[in-house]
Amino acid sequence: RLSAGPRGYNLGLPEDASAVTKPMPKRKPAPAPAKSSVITIAQKVTLSWKAKGKTYFRYSTAVTNKSTKNLKNVKLSVSKLYGPLWGLKKSGSSYILGNLPARKSVEIVYVHAAPPAYITVANYN
Repeated sequence: RLSAGPRGYNLGLPEDASAVTKPMPKRKPAPAPAKSSVITIAQKVTLSWKAKGKTYFRYSTAVTNKSTKNLKNVKLSVSKLYGPLWGLKKSGSSYILGNLPARKSVEIVYVHAAPPAYITVANYN
């Protein structure tokens, strides 16, 4: 459902399929990927479109466990997010990712009309 982008689903965002653009216009570079000793976070824009005078961006964020061990209770800290974040449960000021198997990645998707949100690792076991 998330990979469908703005078309076909009510995501609570303006939709104008005729204004979908790719490649995206030049913008400030995304913040450098966040790193901990075993987890990396990399973001990229996968779609952009204009609606009602604003340009919206669909961001794909890969959270990767570089360790040879499974990680439990992974929590992410997210700031400067101006839209919904699908697939994660909010707990206080963090989002719960849950367990992340060794050498595996999880994709998180969000849409907003701003530069990439700041996503960092808050905690894990």
